[in-house]
Amino acid sequence: MNLNKISKAYLDYFGKNAISDLKLIIEKNNINKSSIPNILIGGTQLTGKSTMGKKLANHFSKGKFYSVGGLFREAAALANISVAEQSKLLRIIQENKDQSSVEDALKRLGGKRLDIEMDYKTCQIISGINNLKDGKNEKENYNYLVIEGRQPATMGYFTESLGRKDLIKIYVTCSSRERAIRFIGREIGEQYAIEADKFLSTSSEKVNGPLSNLSKEISKLPIPNIDYIVKEFEKNQNRDEDDRQRYIDLYGMDYEDLGYYDFVIDTTGETAENNFNKAIKYLNDIEFKKELNK
Repeated sequence: MNLNKISKAYLDYFGKNAISDLKLIIEKNNINKSSIPNILIGGTQLTGKSTMGKKLANHFSKGKFYSVGGLFREAAALANISVAEQSKLLRIIQENKDQSSVEDALKRLGGKRLDIEMDYKTCQIISGINNLKDGKNEKENYNYLVIEGRQPATMGYFTESLGRKDLIKIYVTCSSRERAIRFIGREIGEQYAIEADKFLSTSSEKVNGPLSNLSKEISKLPIPNIDYIVKEFEKNQNRDEDDRQRYIDLYGMDYEDLGYYDFVIDTTGETAENNFNKAIKYLNDIEFKKELNK
């Protein structure tokens, strides 16, 4: 990751104090001994990271769950657009190929670079802004945070360069074939996901290749509203591509690079409970509970 590129993006958007403000939050927490561990879960959609994150936040004493994806969905709803369209508009702004298109995209997003704002907010939360008591805010009374989304772990990697400690970065992955099946289950019901599992190819190309490899096969599935399903599937597929490329262009960061993570969990073919148990075993192995009792 090009840490200088992330710093520049924040400085350009928020002003000269953007990075020093993050450092100050970290330093105050270190002095006050108010810093708490964070479990940062990264990965693309439909891998099971939200389910895992919520369960992890409830497993130990007094955890707090944040979903960065949830924040993006809320912003999209306020703008009366889909999250897929939101991602496309943000990529148009980042690529900056046509001024009129950029201006239109910004207008539809309320004049904001939501991606930079959400990423900086994520960095503030990871740095411990909610652990500090000031004249405006009461200190939040939690023992640890669990933050999930595409980029929390990589934003955590950045805050570590500013002095943040006690961050556990987990990447959740899943085969393209299973993500497609989960998408169908989410959109029209689990019974149709079971049907899709019977018909979709198990070839290596379909299992491990990009989601786009599965569009043609999905269009042939004997399930209702298949044209709608294919259309929505392709929108979601494009959203993944837009988000990943935008972060690479903006920060020089690929959140699918496993080098930023401490532990990887492949959820393919596993139940949510088994995946959760993998995470708990890892946290027990690194003696996470001791961090909570410091």
